[in-house]
This record gives sequence, C-alpha cells and structure tokens, in this order.
Amino acid sequence: MICVSRRWRGYSVVLGGVLIHLTLGTIYTFGNMTPYMTSYMKKHKVDETLNYAESTWIMSLAAMGQGASMFLGGMLYKALGPKLSTLIGGWLASAGVALTYFTIKSSFYWTLFTYGFMFGIGVGLAYATPMGCAMKWLPHKEGLVNGCVVAGFGGGAFIFDQIQTAFINPNNQKADLNEDGEKYFTQDNILDRVPHSFLLLGGCYAAMQFIGSMLLQEPPEQYSPLINCKEARRTKNGGKNKGANMLDEESDSDKENENPNGEERNFSPRETLRQSEFYKLWFIYLFNGQGISFISSLYKAFGQTFISDDYFLAVVGSLSAVCNGGGRIMWGALADKYSFKTAMVFSTGLFSFFILSFELTSLVGKPLYLIWVCCLFLSFSGNFSLLPTATARAFGKEHYGVNYGMVFTASVISSPIAALLTSKLKVVIHWYGMFYMVAFFSFLSMCLAWSFKVKDSTGKDI
Repeated sequence: MICVSRRWRGYSVVLGGVLIHLTLGTIYTFGNMTPYMTSYMKKHKVDETLNYAESTWIMSLAAMGQGASMFLGGMLYKALGPKLSTLIGGWLASAGVALTYFTIKSSFYWTLFTYGFMFGIGVGLAYATPMGCAMKWLPHKEGLVNGCVVAGFGGGAFIFDQIQTAFINPNNQKADLNEDGEKYFTQDNILDRVPHSFLLLGGCYAAMQFIGSMLLQEPPEQYSPLINCKEARRTKNGGKNKGANMLDEESDSDKENENPNGEERNFSPRETLRQSEFYKLWFIYLFNGQGISFISSLYKAFGQTFISDDYFLAVVGSLSAVCNGGGRIMWGALADKYSFKTAMVFSTGLFSFFILSFELTSLVGKPLYLIWVCCLFLSFSGNFSLLPTATARAFGKEHYGVNYGMVFTASVISSPIAALLTSKLKVVIHWYGMFYMVAFFSFLSMCLAWSFKVKDSTGKDI
C-alpha cells in the first residue's frame, strides 16, 4: 500500500505540473492574439504605425524575461519549496496578463512590459520547479516526465486559442484592412472585446496555477521508487535474495546519473559552467530560438496572406498546440529509448525541412498549411523536453533548477535577435527569405547536437 500511495503521489505531482504549464504555455497564444492586439492599437491610435513584425517584440520580451528569471526560480525552489515558489511565479505571470487590460489602451511600450516582460518573468520563475519536483518522484524516466509536464506548456494554446477567438471574434469576421500586404481588423465589435479578454485570461490562469501548485510536493528523504516498490514485493514473498536484489536495483536506478567512472554526476552551477557541453546546449537553444520565436509569433500573420477564415486559423493554432504538447512527450520518450543526441538531431533536421518548404503552402491552401504548421510545432517542441533531460543527465538533478535556468538564459539573447531580424529584414527578404534564414539556424543546432559527447555509465550517449 505504501508503494502504491507513493507512486500515485508522484503522478499527482506530474498532474500539478501539467496544470501549471498549461497556463505558462499560453505564451504560444501570442501568435493567435497578434492580429487582435496589433489591430486594436492601430485603430485606437495607441500606435498607428505598428505592424506585425514590430509586434513580435512582445513575445521576444516575454522570452527574455523567462530566460533571465529561470535560474532565480531554481533558487526560490530551494528557499521556499515547490508550492510557494511556483505560485509566486505563476501569479506574477497572471498579473501581467490582467494588467494588459489597462496598458493596451495607453501605450505599446507598457504593453511590452506587462504582456511581454512581466509575463515572461513569472513564467521563468515557475517553469523549472514542476519538472525538477516530478523527476525526483520518477528518477528513472526523466525524459518521459519532462515530456509530460512540458506537454502542458505546449498544449496551453490548444485550449486558450479557442477561448480567445470565441470571445473576441465570435462571428468569425474577416480582417478587412489590407496594409502593405498585411491584413488587420477594424470592426469595433471585435476590437472592443480585446482589453476585456486579458481579464478573463488572467483570472483563468491564476485559478489553475493555485490548484496545480497545491499538488506539488517533495518526495520523502532517501526515496527510491524502484527499491521501495520491489522491496515491498520481496517482503511479501519472504524476502529471498534481498541483499543482491537491492544492489542490482540501486544500480539500475542510479546508472543514468553516473559518469563512465561510476561516480554520480551532481555538478554545482559553477562546475557546470566549466563544462564544454554546457555551452553546446546553450548555443543549441540560442539557434533553435530563432525559429521558435518566428513561427510562434507569425504563423497566423503568414496564413492571413492567403487564408481569410479566422476560425480556421484559430483551429490551426489549437491543433499545432496539440502537436507542440504531444511532441514533447514523443521527443522525451525517444531520448529515453535512444539518446538526447539522436532525438535532437532528428528534431532540428525535421524543422529545417518544414520551414524551408513552408512557402509552398500558399500555393496549395488550407490543407497543406494546417499540416505544415502542425509539423513545425511538432519538430521544435523537442527543444523543451530534450534540453531539460540533457541538463539533468549531464550535470545531475541536485542543482537542476539553476543549471537548466543557465541553459535557458540563451533566450535572453535569442529573443531580441529574432525580433530585430524579423522587424528589420522581413520587408527586405520577404517571407521566403525569413524561412531560409531560420532553417540555417536550425541546421547549426543540428550540427551542435551531433557533436554532443556526454556518455552514461555504459559508454552510451545520454
């Protein structure tokens, strides 16, 4: 009974992490919200010259805030425990969303702060703790656990894209203003709902974060699910071969965290910074971040150039969120079965292929566009289950929150680079030029993943 109870407590921690990440992952709803927010600020003369390329700075600042604060989330976790540290980060993000009700009416720059930077800081503080906590309960399945938790992050848009569009544009009206090849809404019955949508969203996020945070808890000291469960079965069967079995199971449970010399990896943040493989993970995130920022922000704006059905584009956003969430589980499971290196090479290679051919969707129309957007989200989703898994396996779980936070600081640089390149180059090299540029960055990540050399205790790639 103790074994079953502890196992289900571990599953409840994973569930809590999923609930929290469903709200944090609404950063991916920005692509759906961009036409509404940009149109609102243009129509109400908050910023009449604003365009879609410039509005990507909102998501870029959110990603910068997330990257800058994630290692602080690891410190809060150690100081305050999983419940309070996660709730502080989650409610800060929710407050940023709710405050956008006021800022979107007054200033693009204040909107950058609340819906961008403030939201991102909260996401960063709350992001890693649910994963670190869940991995302690199920240490032999880091890839799958990380994949399940961050599937919530990828799947948040599946729920909230539909809520946003149903609330703001319930009659599926078309964007009716064409300006420099980009389409915007001018209808008052749509745009008047935009500020109120942030109050609705902020309240939903805060309630879900409270429930999820209450489900988080640390396992008891010296907890080992494999040893405890099998020990209970051995006791029931008479305790035969107890000593030998315990040694074998302890070895199985720990082998993923050992280096080839048999010593457990638990690098402090300072020691981690001395490892060359840390910088490979950092640059993989830096290069992958270009494509993630670009597609997440502008997939709908590109679709609007040849698709006028706003409901269909919202459905595309929701289905791509399912692929984003499900892909994280898939890539995490592949890392468990094969290795981080193999899974990341395939992930970046697939993204390069689909982004290079994305322009073809405008020739075929809705069906191919839907398939390609889903495949793009499916391929880049690996970034968010594979990099946490690689961090835990390469540098240990003891300082995982801070170490992964340091890897994630790449987004502090990646996001403004992506926004700058998009805002300055899109009018020069157009959509197809942007697709080729993003594919090049993804190819660089694939090369770095191929060169990743950390091994486990058996000499295999982690």
